[in-house]
Amino acid sequence: MTERPGGLDSPDETLRRGARHLADAHPRLDARLVERIVFESHATLARGARTRTHLPALALKFAADRLQALEVADGAGASGTGEGRPVRVLVESIRNDGISQMAAAFLNALGDGRVEALSAAINPADEVLRTVVDVMEEDGVPVAESYPKPVTDDIARAADVIITMLIEHPFDLRSDQRIEAWDFDDPAGLGTDEVRRIRDRVRRRVVEFLGALPS
Repeated sequence: MTERPGGLDSPDETLRRGARHLADAHPRLDARLVERIVFESHATLARGARTRTHLPALALKFAADRLQALEVADGAGASGTGEGRPVRVLVESIRNDGISQMAAAFLNALGDGRVEALSAAINPADEVLRTVVDVMEEDGVPVAESYPKPVTDDIARAADVIITMLIEHPFDLRSDQRIEAWDFDDPAGLGTDEVRRIRDRVRRRVVEFLGALPS
């Protein structure tokens, strides 16, 4: 095992150890595939990381989402929602640092277990906008632990509904997937009061979306 001075694991060893834990959590997937997804996720996040810290830990979270999506796509539940299964929603935006983070957080917080939402970007930013973190914290739906990440084909294929926010979806849709375009102002560069107004509009749109889901 490669260790850094002071006994700390190297990033590679942290990723390998995390891959072993993920392989145990996903026994249907080949352990070599799990490790490949982990290192691929790390490399993908690292390409855009300038100020991002704790990159191996974020890569493991990103890999866990991708592995779950692979199991969904390969399993019997990949088509249709299935009785009692949450609706899987993917929210996409340019940078995944503002409106898509808001929408996914509200979907998970207000969905009462009926929805599982992820957000992703075409060109991920380094971090979620500070104003977005602050106004979501005010509303009791924190996003401080969230991070911008790229949309991948495996996560997109596992979604039942894809919500695009100011972008075009970059992959082909499955025949049973539904897509919605939600248009909101980009909060980047705006003041706190303006970001609050965007937050409130996103919340109302989420409530409308949830109200239209089959009971």
